[in-house]
Amino acid sequence: MHKVSRKQRFMLALPGLMLFAAFLIASGVEALQGQAQTASAAETTGKIRIAGKAFPTDCTEGHQGPSFNSAVVVTSEEVVCSDLTSFGGSVAIAGIVKGDVVVFGGNVVINGLVNGNVTLYGGNLALLDDAQVNGDIHVCGGNWTGGSDSQLHGSSFACTKSLGTLLTSVSGASIRFWSTLASIILGMLLTSLLPEHVLLVRATVKSKMGRSFVLGLLSVLLTPAILAVLVGLIISIPLAILVAVGLIVAWALGTVAVGWIVGDYIVRSVAPEHSTRLLQVIVGMTALALAGFLPSVGLWITIGSGLVGLGAVLLSRFGTRLYSPPRHPLPL
Repeated sequence: MHKVSRKQRFMLALPGLMLFAAFLIASGVEALQGQAQTASAAETTGKIRIAGKAFPTDCTEGHQGPSFNSAVVVTSEEVVCSDLTSFGGSVAIAGIVKGDVVVFGGNVVINGLVNGNVTLYGGNLALLDDAQVNGDIHVCGGNWTGGSDSQLHGSSFACTKSLGTLLTSVSGASIRFWSTLASIILGMLLTSLLPEHVLLVRATVKSKMGRSFVLGLLSVLLTPAILAVLVGLIISIPLAILVAVGLIVAWALGTVAVGWIVGDYIVRSVAPEHSTRLLQVIVGMTALALAGFLPSVGLWITIGSGLVGLGAVLLSRFGTRLYSPPRHPLPL
């Protein structure tokens, strides 16, 4: 009798178990169908939704070179899969930037998504309500503000005070002043004593900048090994000294040529009516010297300009010949 009652209870519970299992299976199938429909819709439309806004899923633009003195706009239909760098221009981002954003002397407005760090030197940053930054924010010489619904998944660093300390602190002010003054004097001397040489190096930098950088980098990397071999031979020690001195002179000559180019651009942009060779060299060498004191990027600016100038000096054989025909007539 006991066995019969257990069997009856099992038979009564079996339909309920079957209904419960059917419910779970149906729910799982519906969820999978929903996911498939969502994925299919995303593939069809090619967009994803972030903070209530639809963005494309694929990159619409690849590598972008630096922008000079012009506005950069990333619309809501664009996905930039590279770093974004701007000199002297404003930047507006309403789409997606998969890379770092670095701006010198310009303001930035973000109403989209940035998967990287945002760094500003001498500009202001505004994050609107729909902005999202997955990285750190560095603002030097400016301020940044965020909307009530903006998202920052990282840290923020305001180096306004540190930049002011860098330029005005008593402990390092004398070093910065004398190094800047030495750069200006060096530029004035070389352009006065060797104007043709500096001019030919300058033309080489403007026409073959990439090749000059590669050659300068290779020269710096190979020089220690060459000097070690010459010193090891003992008899070639004077030759090693000459090579080292020649490298230093070439670096100085190339840096002055690069500074002249920078000063030419600045003076012609700000005060073209006062554009003279002397003023261009003074402004350019001052700008390079001060840029070398900037946090994070100062060292790289100094090294990069020096390598480009060094390579141009070697290509032009210390400014004794024109490596390639210039794009524009040389300023005599």
